[in-house]
Amino acid sequence: MPDKPDPPRRDNDLLSLALKLIRRHRGLTALEMAQKMQMPLRTYERFEAGGSRLNIDYVHRFAAATDSDPYAIIMAVAIGSPELALRCADNKLVTTLTVGAQRFDQILGDRIQALEARAIIDAVCTMFDQLLIDSADQQRAAQWLERGVSDLSSIRPKPGR
Repeated sequence: MPDKPDPPRRDNDLLSLALKLIRRHRGLTALEMAQKMQMPLRTYERFEAGGSRLNIDYVHRFAAATDSDPYAIIMAVAIGSPELALRCADNKLVTTLTVGAQRFDQILGDRIQALEARAIIDAVCTMFDQLLIDSADQQRAAQWLERGVSDLSSIRPKPGR
């Protein structure tokens, strides 16, 4: 059994992989990305290769150009999972969490520091547990519909003569 390649260890490597995953998923070339981000190709290539420090402005410009989740790109680096950036590109999960955190900060303000870690952990776990349940329900519904369509197709006459 072949050895798995070592996962990227540096933040720049993680960022580079996250950007490449999204760009390729969107079917874009580096030149197209440079044009969409309004920057020289060499600058874009250096950014995508992780050749410079994390540039939040570039991450947001990249996300706007690819209609992806900028906060998921940053979180992907923070948690060591470049795949998270791709997984959240369409549903904007981490942006949604960030918007929620911003609203929570605006509403609660300084009272946030009085929250107990146990209550925060419980709330976060409850939220993610509900998302797991919803995901399973969604998958069951898709499978049910797929079986139903297959069953309908099997009893319908074949098209044509």
